[in-house]
Amino acid sequence: CVFFDFSSGDGLLKWLESHPGELDVLFLDIEMGGINGVETAKQVRAADDKLILIFVTGFADFVFDGYFVGALGYVVKPIDIQKLEEVMMNALGVLQRQSFQSFSLSNSEGKYKIPINKILYFYSDRRQVVLVTAQKEYHFYGKLDAVAGEVGAGFVRIHQRYLAFR
Repeated sequence: CVFFDFSSGDGLLKWLESHPGELDVLFLDIEMGGINGVETAKQVRAADDKLILIFVTGFADFVFDGYFVGALGYVVKPIDIQKLEEVMMNALGVLQRQSFQSFSLSNSEGKYKIPINKILYFYSDRRQVVLVTAQKEYHFYGKLDAVAGEVGAGFVRIHQRYLAFR
């Protein structure tokens, strides 16, 4: 596990712009510097519908706001370890289901999980593979044969160097 700590919602949102798909689970407090946790969650959700959101806060009044942004859970401070474990087990279950619907890669910029339905095609260029979406290209070291094995039958080899979505 890799953990990141952000002191404000604004800082988190700025970081996410250049690191899409790097986070699996996001714990948010309601009371944060700058915009509050609920507003942060709304903006996160607009950009990423797969990121698991969990609120950890001392304000029980906002519990219903969390559900409007698709939060998986809400843990009230002081934290009950059993409740936290329950929420984390739910998050792990969601991550396992999502792993079958995404392609993971690592490069010098970070680690990414790209939803399969967002991938247009892959192509190889020497020892690198390039994953292409409508928004961005992701370069990583690998072999197109290995990628084909991971993404499954939804993709077809249209050329020695290209693997495209059916």
